Amino acid sequence: MDNTMSQRQALPIGIQTFEDLRKGGSDYLYIDKTAHIHEMTKLSKGYYFLSRPRRFGKSMLCSTMQALLEGKQELFEGLYIHDKWDWSESFPVVRIDLSGVTYKSLEAVEQKIQFVLKANAKKHQIDLNTDEQLGSQLMMLIEEISEKYQSKVVVLIDEYDKPIQDTISNDDNLASDSLDVLRGFYSAIKASDQFIRFCFMTGITKFTGVGLFSGANNFNNITLDSRYASICGFTQKELDNCFGDYFDGVNMQQVQAWYNGYNYFGDKVYNPFDILMFLDKGAKFDNYWWDSGQPSFLTKMFEKGVYETYDLENLELSSQELKQFTLSNLNLPSLLWQAGYLTITEEIQEPFGGSSYVLATPNREVRMTLNMLFLISLTSVESNRLLKRNEAARSLFKNDLKEFETNVRAMFAAIPFNNYVQNNIQKYEGFYASVMFSFMAGLGLKCRTEEATSKGRIDMALETPTHIYIVEFKANAPKPEGDERGEALDQIHEKKYYEPYLNDQRKIVLIGMHFNEEKRNLDWFKDEELKLD
Repeated sequence: MDNTMSQRQALPIGIQTFEDLRKGGSDYLYIDKTAHIHEMTKLSKGYYFLSRPRRFGKSMLCSTMQALLEGKQELFEGLYIHDKWDWSESFPVVRIDLSGVTYKSLEAVEQKIQFVLKANAKKHQIDLNTDEQLGSQLMMLIEEISEKYQSKVVVLIDEYDKPIQDTISNDDNLASDSLDVLRGFYSAIKASDQFIRFCFMTGITKFTGVGLFSGANNFNNITLDSRYASICGFTQKELDNCFGDYFDGVNMQQVQAWYNGYNYFGDKVYNPFDILMFLDKGAKFDNYWWDSGQPSFLTKMFEKGVYETYDLENLELSSQELKQFTLSNLNLPSLLWQAGYLTITEEIQEPFGGSSYVLATPNREVRMTLNMLFLISLTSVESNRLLKRNEAARSLFKNDLKEFETNVRAMFAAIPFNNYVQNNIQKYEGFYASVMFSFMAGLGLKCRTEEATSKGRIDMALETPTHIYIVEFKANAPKPEGDERGEALDQIHEKKYYEPYLNDQRKIVLIGMHFNEEKRNLDWFKDEELKLD
């Protein structure tokens, strides 16, 4: 279908279901994803699992599938699937949506599941025996619905892992206990196979050992299937063809830098929530997705471990590490990828078989806000006291390195003493490098770390329109007598870290930062503009 528009349609902000979006005509903008749905549902049987970040359109996708499989033909007028679907056949749908609740107890998990079961039983006018276990109730519900309609049943499960997301960072056993409840509940799907025509499950994470991901009815994980790469999110082509004049006068390169970059082995996709909010707010760039809520596990996991934040901009994981993990073996980079804070930039085919993936933050919004969260977690400095970083960035744009040094010192001085008391992190260069990277990258400044050269790795390179800053960090490195440069600058010169930038027309400035564990701050700071004979 050619969805090119000359007139604006209303942005579907706050619209919760496909039916509300499409009934009474098409006053609201809808990006047609039914070609992907047709690919999944055209067979007589299918079990599918899709992982996507929050607010990426998973619920609307489930709602669209429900309307299609229930045979609501009038809602699909003009869409790809309309003339390819057999509208003479429809199916009863069991919809399980575990969103909408913050799970703080095992009782809350069980109550939500019971509520969902009762709602489905009421919809289909089935008597539900609530004395049975939750899994048994689901089995009986599916079987009785199938018998009532003399039809196979469709099961759609949205946010299957929400109880785990809410409890994953707890120090108690609530997450594992919740997982046990979900395992028992979802096991009913396998047991009900003879009554099921189609099952689609979506969430943010994919945990191993849940039970429903193994056995005869193995779910087809389409998370990284190129055929479904853009089933959620907006592609550049969809922005160009489907939004009418919404983007007239808008700098699309900036839009791409802020909100595009999610890669699932097809066309890169934009975060749809960001795009809709960006347009609704008059094309104002802001952190819309981030501000809509972040999972608490991020902050708590950062606080529990020591992470070198700059590693997350060029991180390599095996396919097994990337795709699956257990509660007892949480892998932060994998969790960040599944939650949408990292994306795949490269797939590496290993010579011995299998694949590895290189990860990085997808766009400016995530890079800025994730590094701010890292910085707050790493230093315990309140965000309003981190405004010095704005001054630090401005000083680099002015090439005022005296002011830059002053702002860096002020930032480290603001770190509470308690952060140092319980460990020896102030002894290690990695700590200072992580703080500095998050300090600068959180502003959206172009910042590279651990960049390889022929003679070593640059600690950090910062870029402005007029200057390139090559930075080397040292911890507890005494300044040799008579050495005006110090060990950090000496290393930059010895290793010629500036060589990759020599053909650049911008000025190159070398910076050595020496930190002292007793001062818990800069010991001395030395800079010089590169002059080559």
